[in-house]
Amino acid sequence: MIKNSCLVVLLFFIPLLFAKAQDASTDSLLAELSKAKDDTNKVDLLRIIGREYINQEPRKSIVYFRQAVALSYKLNYVKGLARNYINIGTGYSFLSRMDSVIVYADSAIKYSKIDGDPDRLALVYLNKGDGYRNLGNFKQALLYCDTASMYAAKTGNIDRLARIYDIISDVYSVQKQYHTAIGFQAKALQMYKKDGNQVMEGQVYDDFGMIYQKMGKPDSALYYYKMAVAIGEHLKDDKNLSGYYCSMAYLLSEKGKYREAEVYVNKALQYASSQENENQLAAVHSLLGEIYFKQEKFAEAAKAGEIAYSYSLGEVISQQQAIAASLAEAYNMLGDFKSAFKYSTISSSLKDSITKEKYSEEVAGLQSSFEVKEKDKEILFLAKDKELQQQKLSRQRLLFAGATVLLLLALTGIGLLLSRNKLKQRMKELELRNQIAADLHDEVGSSLSSIHMLSQMANTSTDNNNQKNILDKVSTNAKETMERMSDIVWMIKPGETEVGNLSARMERFAHEICSGKNIVLQMRLDELEKLKLSMDQRKNIYLIFKEALNNAVKYSGTNKIDIMASVQNKKFELSVKDYGSGFDLLKIGRGNGLDNMNKRAVELNGKLSIITNADDGTEIKLHLSV
Repeated sequence: MIKNSCLVVLLFFIPLLFAKAQDASTDSLLAELSKAKDDTNKVDLLRIIGREYINQEPRKSIVYFRQAVALSYKLNYVKGLARNYINIGTGYSFLSRMDSVIVYADSAIKYSKIDGDPDRLALVYLNKGDGYRNLGNFKQALLYCDTASMYAAKTGNIDRLARIYDIISDVYSVQKQYHTAIGFQAKALQMYKKDGNQVMEGQVYDDFGMIYQKMGKPDSALYYYKMAVAIGEHLKDDKNLSGYYCSMAYLLSEKGKYREAEVYVNKALQYASSQENENQLAAVHSLLGEIYFKQEKFAEAAKAGEIAYSYSLGEVISQQQAIAASLAEAYNMLGDFKSAFKYSTISSSLKDSITKEKYSEEVAGLQSSFEVKEKDKEILFLAKDKELQQQKLSRQRLLFAGATVLLLLALTGIGLLLSRNKLKQRMKELELRNQIAADLHDEVGSSLSSIHMLSQMANTSTDNNNQKNILDKVSTNAKETMERMSDIVWMIKPGETEVGNLSARMERFAHEICSGKNIVLQMRLDELEKLKLSMDQRKNIYLIFKEALNNAVKYSGTNKIDIMASVQNKKFELSVKDYGSGFDLLKIGRGNGLDNMNKRAVELNGKLSIITNADDGTEIKLHLSV
């Protein structure tokens, strides 16, 4: 989980390395603004101030761009409208709100066409294509990149063409068409070299490294990362060096070379600190926490995660959510369940906010896109005769009407689906709460009551030996209560539904309980890996196993225990066998958890078998259809 969350943070913030940092000139610009008259110079001044804030405070920059748009409308300043609609979209891209990027790109296209600037049209179509790329709509992304390349070719803008190839390369890379992606990246590199843009050459080498890393070719990836670092060091490109060193550190971490990874991540931290860029600092500390976590240095991982979280408390909630999820996992491994619960709650809350925000943007984006009067395809047919234009416009009107009907139907369907899913989610939450309450009452309540009564007995007892015995019992009960709480947290914690975690927990419990009694343990749980289990199935299988093993260790007097899981013909079997005294099922009284095990087997729609005889050992088998 940490790995995935850190990768998301790093990949999202690498494009931000080109953003201009806010400096002391902002104060002088604000002073000029306070004295400026309502003319086109003030529009341009508002745009410049917005660009100063865009890296660290994108929401603030958007406010200035909106003021520039409002004044441009008042002055009928078309160029100001085109420029500032592009900038508003850029601000939203820094907030990862790509639907808004596309909406404002439509407005920018409209006024750029009126202004007749093909270079600006190349830029805005490029931005729109990049927005669709980030949303995963690759078909639309390629279409708008193609339109952007037409305008870039008209103006001969090499930089625009190179950036278009960058976006197209990423589209193919995400779809795992790596050789095609490498081809377009090579075209971008050729363009940047022709343009003499060494900074972007370094970025292309870094992108090459990422592609080869995805292809499972770490040596080739490392070669290109080193090329990027060499260019960055030569140019003293501090803004990008942090990202390059992060790429190398992540790759080395994947290869298990944690010490080398730490060296490079500390270099990344050095450059991020020199730039005072909180986004980069959050990404680097998050990666450092991941490297510590992989080495099972959970305390160091939590410390790095706390620092990353403090830097992430800015505009991008997706970054906060990823780091909070990583912190929850680190604290859980440390046994600090209070902190783990705190960050797990934060992560879940932020995830809900992201989902709601994304849905609202999607609806707004669809509505706004249909309000745009001029269609992008019109530009492709300007050279055609009037009759052909009228035919195309008629088709577009028909498509518009059909799309409007489909949109209304889609919105109605989405509304009904959301209402239904919301009701289902509430029912699931209520069921989960009731289940947690029952588990706490059954597993922990009785132990806490016992601890309370024993502590009162210890307070009233005057016999030292008796007090010691009572306190020993309190200690034992407290330890068992902690174990039960740990089990409950594990059973319901998000991300713990994998069967691999179940087998690992079973092995850990078995080794702990058997080693304390010097019991020889043989386990074979590989078959568990073949299963896909729900939370309830995982819980009941684990508790049956735990109860059976506890009984064997406590009551059988055995010196050897065999545990085995098998899956044959869609039948799962779990066996816990001891070689102890055994017992007579007809004579033994109720207790020893047998009723609980049978009840849990029934909940699984399975069957529990107990094979035992006095002085002949005991084998408990769970049979289950999967």
